[in-house]
Amino acid sequence: MKPLILFLLPTLFLPSLFSDSKAAYDLVIERDDSINVRTFDGRPIFSYLTKPSREAEKHEPHFSRTGYLHPLYSPSGKIITGDYAPDHPHQHGLFFAWTKSSFRDQPTEFWNQKKKLGDIRFHRFLEKRDHPSFFSLQFEQIFTSGKDSDMVILKENWEIRVPKKQTTYFQFDLISTQTCATQDPLLIEKYHYGGMAIRGNKQWIETGADGKPLGKMITSEGKSQENGNHTRPRWVTMHGPVDGQDCGVVVMNHPDNFRFPQWVRLHPKMPYFVYAPMVEKPFSIEPDTPYISKFRYLTYDGTPDHKVIEGSWKEWIKN
Repeated sequence: MKPLILFLLPTLFLPSLFSDSKAAYDLVIERDDSINVRTFDGRPIFSYLTKPSREAEKHEPHFSRTGYLHPLYSPSGKIITGDYAPDHPHQHGLFFAWTKSSFRDQPTEFWNQKKKLGDIRFHRFLEKRDHPSFFSLQFEQIFTSGKDSDMVILKENWEIRVPKKQTTYFQFDLISTQTCATQDPLLIEKYHYGGMAIRGNKQWIETGADGKPLGKMITSEGKSQENGNHTRPRWVTMHGPVDGQDCGVVVMNHPDNFRFPQWVRLHPKMPYFVYAPMVEKPFSIEPDTPYISKFRYLTYDGTPDHKVIEGSWKEWIKN
């Protein structure tokens, strides 16, 4: 059976989903695989995985996952993210996973999938909405007590807001809302990583003439992966060559977020980093108290432009 594909096109072809057809986007929903978001002229921005990718079939079943973004694209179409990397097959594009944790006095683990102590799954596509300057998509993921368990610990809503007008870079905002599925909390224990993460393109693992990885990281304070680990930046950019062309992504952390500015785990050799609010002390996600996180993403071609990034940051936190 072929995938069910729904094309939402501007008024030139069908009644428009958006108020400004010239600035609208096509929203392509492939129910058997992923939900893809493209610009009006057909350029892909990202895909959300509703089912395991074909790459998952090449790995042990416990590494299979849904409910994350991959690929993430630069404006020219270069793939920014990586998935099922040989060194860390449990890292999946743009994903949110807690590491050392516990539920009802039993250990849970959503990051290191090999332990089979937790799982994160796409549950359902909630809705799409049209707003004056952006459209939003909402998805629900569930966190279970084990890879083979259907006991739901957390429900997580992702609202992704994509502006109707893009510039020389692509932009979208992601709001994660995690709520307890029972009357028992999830304890997030003190640990050196875990939270909202991103894995970069596998080409960034390769080393240059200086013996260092081609993938580079720069924080809002000018730190690199060599000296920025466990600092507390407002944003981090990761970039490097993909098929010979430089491109990258910025991930911004909002002042409303818990323990802002959150610590970051910047891996010194591998192209990934994560905002980790449990680095210095634990916390818990309590019943009837949603855990809300806000992030902004910019993807670009070339090298990072500090002025552009700062401008987007200032515009974001005013809203």
